[in-house]
Amino acid sequence: MKKTLLSLVVLLATVFTVNAQEKTVAELKSEREQLAVELQSEEVVKRQEDFQKLEAKAQKVEPTNLGSVDGLAETSTSLLTTIKSANELLKNYRTEITDNGNGEVEIAKYEASLNDYVELGKNLVAAATLAADGVQRLKTAKDDVKKLNPLKAKAAVNSVNFSTDAITLSVDEIALQTRIVTNLIQSIKASKNL
Repeated sequence: MKKTLLSLVVLLATVFTVNAQEKTVAELKSEREQLAVELQSEEVVKRQEDFQKLEAKAQKVEPTNLGSVDGLAETSTSLLTTIKSANELLKNYRTEITDNGNGEVEIAKYEASLNDYVELGKNLVAAATLAADGVQRLKTAKDDVKKLNPLKAKAAVNSVNFSTDAITLSVDEIALQTRIVTNLIQSIKASKNL
């Protein structure tokens, strides 16, 4: 999980810096095609199913009266909520980017503008920060659970397991969403159709 989180942080830092290397229209189109295929992949479809299961589990996580474990569960639940919101916005913010055959990019906007995508990008940075916080809290929570009487640890173990799954899935989803949003922002800018 550390490697994935580190990759996410590096990706976010690269993506949202002003000096990020601009891609050509053809490179952006190719990247969109790859993203479209990835969105239909078994891995992404399974991750979406796992998110739905985790949302149901979030309702069943019991308070443990152990600050580190309960704080971790709150962070994990907030993270899932943020990811779900970003996914719903991406579905609503459909932008169809096509090449008209003359090498010019045309953008059919539905509900989103460049500023909408920039704001969504900021939300993804906030989600990555939540994920990083969750990883830090996870270490403490696991140590605290190990100190519990095994007969009283069931709720705490279940909560930590839920949080571990939520953070792991979220990190991968944040990375994918960030790539999508970045491509859309760069495509809109490249089309000079602001």
